Amino acid sequence: MKKLLLLTLALTLFMSGCWSRVELEERIIVAAVGFDTAKDPDKIEVTAQIIMPGQLGTTDNGGGNSKEAVNVYTDTGYNVFDALRNITRQTGKKLFLAEIGVFIVGESLARKDIGSVMDFIRRDAEPNIRSWVVVVKGRAKEALETQLTVEKVWALQITKMIQAAKFNAKAPMIDILDFEKATRSATTRPVVPVMTIGQEKETSQNSMYPSRKLVLGGSAIFKDYSLVGCLDEGESRGFLWIDGEVKSGIVVVPHPGGEEQLMALEIIRASSEVKPAISNDGNMSIKIKVNEEGNIGEIRPDHIELFYPENIKMLEKAKQTVIQNEVLAAIEKAQDLNADIFGFGEAVRRKYPKEWPQYEKKWDELFPLLDVQVEVEAKIRRTGMIINPQPD
Repeated sequence: MKKLLLLTLALTLFMSGCWSRVELEERIIVAAVGFDTAKDPDKIEVTAQIIMPGQLGTTDNGGGNSKEAVNVYTDTGYNVFDALRNITRQTGKKLFLAEIGVFIVGESLARKDIGSVMDFIRRDAEPNIRSWVVVVKGRAKEALETQLTVEKVWALQITKMIQAAKFNAKAPMIDILDFEKATRSATTRPVVPVMTIGQEKETSQNSMYPSRKLVLGGSAIFKDYSLVGCLDEGESRGFLWIDGEVKSGIVVVPHPGGEEQLMALEIIRASSEVKPAISNDGNMSIKIKVNEEGNIGEIRPDHIELFYPENIKMLEKAKQTVIQNEVLAAIEKAQDLNADIFGFGEAVRRKYPKEWPQYEKKWDELFPLLDVQVEVEAKIRRTGMIINPQPD
């Protein structure tokens, strides 16, 4: 009996494995999906970048036409599911959505509403809710049709651009799951990286897709699934300072000697603390403390004696000023948009759980007027391989 049971289980696993292989052969892998407004206001335009496995190992030797490793298909529908299913009229195969690395939202649709987009991604069993989400200035279709040079699968290059944001701290990183968590929070609002499409370059004769530059920088702020405003790169880093998500990057500061030169100070580590306080009369305030450590990356002109501690202190103060200005700029923009992107409300709830209900009801009234104090401590740990200036 036991042997029969084991045999049955083995056959079941074998049969299911064969079925999965056959099913996969009848489907095509989607690397990225983009969403835009359609000409028909009752519809949505969806673009899918499809991986062509047979072309991944090919190279263009200069003779004949080189086939792309991806193809891009666009169609419309009354909702996302309808539009994706309509794309199969062009592909002849079902779409396999489990390998999607990034979802791209066109700015026009983002300003309108992306609630239906997020509903489909959460509801369908295939899409990975750990996939990245990005807003593009322009149309998502244009971004997905852009021929990129580093990766044969262009969507993979976009994914790596998002992951590389941690090296310069000029844009946030957020996946579908964290976007939904922030959206469903009583007070916190999600922040999404912004991608810009550059001017079209000369299209290769071997490609049907235009060559353009895609650049990641800045942030888009959402409220109730709609884009309400954007942060520039400096404001975005201000947000990341507060959020404790600055891992690396370059702080550019004015030369203390007064010359029209700038210096580059590398960020090697940073942390932040957000401390809410409620006074006896019920007034609320937030105190932010940012701690940063870094190295000197570049100084020109280089006649600064780094051997003297007072000169290091001077550079640290200049860096503190830049960081503080970025933080204050982010706070000002968020308060102007009445969007608590920093999680201040959540910080108050955790520290004052009993008092929080009375503040939660009127958080939209309190946040724009919230007293926020910022303190920055920046340290320079290393000066690089040069201590004294070069002789004239």
